[in-house]
Amino acid sequence: MPHSDETNAAGGIWRSELLWNLLVPVGIAAHILFYDVLPAVLAWAVSSSQGLDLFSGLDNPSLRRIAGLGLFLSALAAIITTESVTRLSRPFSIGHFLAACVAIGVALFPSLADWHRIHLGLTSEAYALLQSYCYLALRIMVGILIGATLSWVLLASYVPLGGPQYTRK
Repeated sequence: MPHSDETNAAGGIWRSELLWNLLVPVGIAAHILFYDVLPAVLAWAVSSSQGLDLFSGLDNPSLRRIAGLGLFLSALAAIITTESVTRLSRPFSIGHFLAACVAIGVALFPSLADWHRIHLGLTSEAYALLQSYCYLALRIMVGILIGATLSWVLLASYVPLGGPQYTRK
């Protein structure tokens, strides 16, 4: 009988190694899905014409030419923020959130001024260039807020493998 115990132990080790080898790719795929693909898709959904299209009011031709670059930068900012906040444990505090909101307000100012036909003493070309850079900054800030919000959700829903850990006072 001792031989069968050794066989069962070896079989159990083999099964646990096989399970581990199957779980590693699943874990990598889940990480890529939640921390890389999901932020990029959310950034695309915010700016796509079929999605929420929060930027439809910015209909200046100079802004529409850089929309592709803005989408790329927004998705990249969302991915970097999600990874930075969750994996690297860099907190995104309320101060960071308020700073991003202020930066969004500053980036919106040239477009709001254009709606009221105020060009701040700049030539049309210089004003269009200012609007383009502010539009890119706006897209980056929106990507950062998407990544931070997604990180807060992912961190709030994270439960370690052993279950919730409670501390005793």
